[in-house]
Amino acid sequence: MKKILYILIVIGLLVGASVLFVPSYLSTSTNVDTIEIIVPQGASLNTVSNTLLDKGIIKSKIWFRYKAKAAGVDRKIKPGTYSIPSNSTLNDIFALLEKGIPDKPVILTIPEGFTLYQIAQKVEELGFGTKDEFIEATQKYFDNGNYDFDTKNLYFNLEGYLYPDTYHFTEKQSVEDIVKRLAQTMDNVFTDEYKNRAKELNLSIHDILTIASLIEREAKHDGERSAVSGVIYNRLEKDMLLQIDATVIYGVGKGKEHKSDIYTSDLEKPTPFNSYKVIGLPPGPIASPSKASIHAALYPENHEYLYYVLSEKEDGHVFTKTYDEHLKYVDKYRNRNKK
Repeated sequence: MKKILYILIVIGLLVGASVLFVPSYLSTSTNVDTIEIIVPQGASLNTVSNTLLDKGIIKSKIWFRYKAKAAGVDRKIKPGTYSIPSNSTLNDIFALLEKGIPDKPVILTIPEGFTLYQIAQKVEELGFGTKDEFIEATQKYFDNGNYDFDTKNLYFNLEGYLYPDTYHFTEKQSVEDIVKRLAQTMDNVFTDEYKNRAKELNLSIHDILTIASLIEREAKHDGERSAVSGVIYNRLEKDMLLQIDATVIYGVGKGKEHKSDIYTSDLEKPTPFNSYKVIGLPPGPIASPSKASIHAALYPENHEYLYYVLSEKEDGHVFTKTYDEHLKYVDKYRNRNKK
């Protein structure tokens, strides 16, 4: 009798131990390294459990399916490529399969001074869509927006209105999403202070962005942005031609070509942006300006300079008040460059 009782006690202990130990054992993954699995669209719980077992991640597909159904995960499995860390519990795996893999992040960096067309090329390179689709999206955004300026001579209506910065998107976002984000970021740059300052200058936001884009293309460093701005304002006040090479390049290429060299023949081409031929501001921005250039456009340096020329080291400009002074420096640096 005592022997039978002893056997029953041993059996009870073994059953109890198994009840406590087996679920814990079966609920921990066996992989010692992170293992990647692919869950296809519409994959069943049975397919997933077979994959996990084949990869050596789980110990029992029967236990996996039982626990998954109990947790209600069997109806919530999302497709994707999953990395299963070592020593993951079934609950960890369930959480991954239920949550799904977040969309792949994509970083879009737009350098200061980029044209809308260059931005479109960048967007295409990152796989969001073609540059033509991006350009079309900018036009739709313009049509649905509250923009109020003459577009007659513009190549791209939103030129200068897309803020240059580093943006974080996901691979599934559309070109429309990108245009909206870039345009709204530029809108946010114009605080009440900036808007009021533009009114004080009797200029529109469009005018300020146009001036800022010229500063962006001309200034070699932050320290001379306001000085370049002052030259632009001084020449406008005297009804002088701005004679900014970047406007000629933009006009010749119709906003699409971004070359660094300019030829005498280019200066003679009658485009609306040719500031060697047309007095006043060009019809619109020629690039996306930074906040620093926008600030300089709103707060130009108060001086009497009318000219500037690139210094010998090409790391800044030399500013002068008269044309004779200007020519002296032009000859000086040209002669040195020939040596």
